[in-house]
This record gives sequence, structure tokens and C-alpha cells, in this order.
Amino acid sequence: MQSHEAYLRYCVENGTDSLVEKPVLAPLVDGRFAPSRITEVMRELIAQAGRTGAKHSVMTLSRYHRIHNGEVLRSLEERVRDWQAPVTSFHLRAAGGVWNLQHEYETRDDHPYRYGYGMMMHGAYHYVDLAVQCLSLNKLVFPDRRFRLEVSSFGASPVDQHLRIPKSAASRFEDGHPRWPHSAILENAFGETDITATFRLVEVESERTLTVGTLSFEQTTPSIRSWRDLPDDVYNKNGRTSSVDLEAQLSTLYSAHVHCYDVPRGQNADRIDAFARLTTRANASLLPEEQYTSVRTFDGLFHSDSNRQLMENWLRGTENRSSLATHVLPMQVTEALAASLLTPGRPVVIADS
Repeated sequence: MQSHEAYLRYCVENGTDSLVEKPVLAPLVDGRFAPSRITEVMRELIAQAGRTGAKHSVMTLSRYHRIHNGEVLRSLEERVRDWQAPVTSFHLRAAGGVWNLQHEYETRDDHPYRYGYGMMMHGAYHYVDLAVQCLSLNKLVFPDRRFRLEVSSFGASPVDQHLRIPKSAASRFEDGHPRWPHSAILENAFGETDITATFRLVEVESERTLTVGTLSFEQTTPSIRSWRDLPDDVYNKNGRTSSVDLEAQLSTLYSAHVHCYDVPRGQNADRIDAFARLTTRANASLLPEEQYTSVRTFDGLFHSDSNRQLMENWLRGTENRSSLATHVLPMQVTEALAASLLTPGRPVVIADS
């Protein structure tokens, strides 16, 4: 992650087309993650990129995803536009199902918690990006109004792990005792494993609240890990299984709820499919073209399909959904969430620019 910025900066300065992995960048200061630099570096690189003809895109799941983008966001956008109904609440929970042992937090350079990178930098960005896309639909209703986003967060870190995983389960991996018994000393030594946040979107001029919601990004959730040592020949070394639950409300008129989760196939940790269920509710007495409720299911999904489509479009020169410039706001929200963990429960504000 600390290398993303260096590669991207080289391409920007030399006018070379690039496809950078998410998160776009994760700045370090004195060897530690420094989220407060994210926005300034993003704006600097985008300004430089604008002076050349090169194109820069970001690899993330939530721009070409068959369900999140193709089904949920598309249908929400149509209704927001047609009804002029804003998104008034949004709730998203992404469960990563990652199981690291305590000593692995200290030693791994693959997903390196020891530099201060946590869930926000490891997997949450896909869903921060998705949340921002959904909240941005409100611009279809209020194109000329200014809003600010206020977020307040709490988190858990590797130093809390021995309290949170049953000793009987941890002991199977010889990991049943606290590696850091005095956690206050190491409070900021590692990145977070779990974060939960509340937010509201406020109109600046009137101070009225438009949207309220929650964001939860957790790794201490069901895993399929059953091995003590990290295997060499397995991509899914931590036994992760994903479960994403999202619900968006359009005022008193409509809601869309999708649950997309992984389904392991047998003993091979790398054989995992995905399944999704999309449920809608509507005021059909007022909107006769809608149903009171509807349920649709989808199986045979692969999250990699979204990345593949993005990459194919980039190679063809037709990628237009995930340009670097469109990732400024998601990266600002990422910065705010990471910063809010340093002052648990206190709001951090992102002003409309």
C-alpha cells in the first residue's frame, strides 16, 4: 500500500497511463500511516495529472459490480431522478471474516498492520466508495446546495483480540494468551481490525439533516481458517469470507436492501462463490408502478468479475467509471474515518468543496 503513491506519482509526472490498486494511496510519516495527508496528496496528483493527456484509473470492486452497481445503484439512481426523492438513510456493513494470529500482526508485510494500516486500508475502501456513490445521488435532487458529512467512529485493534476470540478456538492455533497484556502501551501500534461509524449529511446553509446512516467494516467475523501456519500455495491465507449488507432508503417512498455473501465450496479455501439477495419495499399505494415488496436472488457471482471488467475497459481505453479524479471524495471519507478512530466518538467533518 505504501508503494501505490510512488507508482502513481511516477506515472502522473511522466504522462503515462496508469491503473492503480485501491486504496489510491496510504501516506506514511516516520514509518507510520498518516491519514491526514490523504486529501492533500490526492489533490496534488490530480492537479499534476490534469496537465498531461494521460489517463489514470483506480481498481476497485464498486464501479462495475454486477449487483452493487448494476442492480442496486442503477435502480436507485432512476428513482431518485424520476421522483426527486433523496437518499435519507444508508446503512452498510461489510464483514471481512479475516483471522490473523497475534504474532502475524507483528511480522506480516502482506496487509501490514504493524505500520498502522488497518481495515480502512485493507478492504473497507471498496465499500466507502460504494457509500459515497449512493450518497452522491442526492446531487440529482439538490444540484446547487452544499452539504457536509459528519462521521463519528469506534474501533477495535489487534491488541483487543485476546478478549474477543474464545480461548478454546484461539488455543487450537497456540494463540490463546494475550501477546500484549498492557494494551494501553500499544494503543496506536497497529491498524484497526474493526470499525463502526455513524454519520449524517447536513445542508450547510440551513443546518438541516438530509441523510443519516451507519458504516461498519469488520474483520472479526466468521472465517474458514483452520490452519495454524500460513500456507504458501493458498491465496486466501487468512480464511476470509465476505458478507456485505446494504440498505438505502428514499424517504417514505422506497428502500433497497441487498445481502451479498460468500459461499465456500468444499475444503479448498480458494474455492468461494458469492450469492446475493435483493429485497425492495415501496409505497405501492402511492406508486402503482411499484410492488409493496419484491425479492430477487443471484448466484454464481464472483467479485473478481468487476475487477476484470474494469481492467478490460482500461486496456481498451474505454474505462470511464473509475478515473482518479472521481476518487477524491471516497478518499476524503476514508481519511475522515481513519482520523475519527484517533478520537473515538468525536465527529470529524468533511466540508463540501
